[in-house]
Amino acid sequence: MKCENCDLENLAEASFCANCGTALISAVKPLLPLEPKAHSVPVAALEYIGFLTRFIATIIDVIVVWIISYALIFIISILPLEYLFLYSYLNSFFILLLYYWLFTGLKGQTPGKMVVGIKVVDSQGNKPGLVTAAIREILGKVISTIPLYLGFLWISWDIKKQGLHDKIATTYVIKA
Repeated sequence: MKCENCDLENLAEASFCANCGTALISAVKPLLPLEPKAHSVPVAALEYIGFLTRFIATIIDVIVVWIISYALIFIISILPLEYLFLYSYLNSFFILLLYYWLFTGLKGQTPGKMVVGIKVVDSQGNKPGLVTAAIREILGKVISTIPLYLGFLWISWDIKKQGLHDKIATTYVIKA
């Protein structure tokens, strides 16, 4: 093994250079292949994302939902009048909840989060799944809005950058 400091060729099993005493970096491969597990990423080692980046992602998502809503309004407006009741069920609020719930549960990211490079994970570092996403996106976000949006502002001062909805669902928003 060659010393990076003085270029002396040392024995392969040497830990320190025989000439200068510098620690040698071994290139020995492990006996068993180490395979990383998707759920083995400790949440404490991840970079939590704060309020501003999440707010930008939300603005992008609201614009996408707005476009979807207006496309539906256009489609429904060209249909006969008896189909107008459909829009009462497919209003923007319902579309927004469905959008956030499905994207977060199935992918861990909405298109807005994809654009800014962040994602939602559970306490194991995995995408949340539909049940956890429902708790976070529907129940948690409704509760977060009740005290004057304090549940969302909580992100600004929380150590792990969790909003009230994240705490309820035990989720984290991290760099993708």
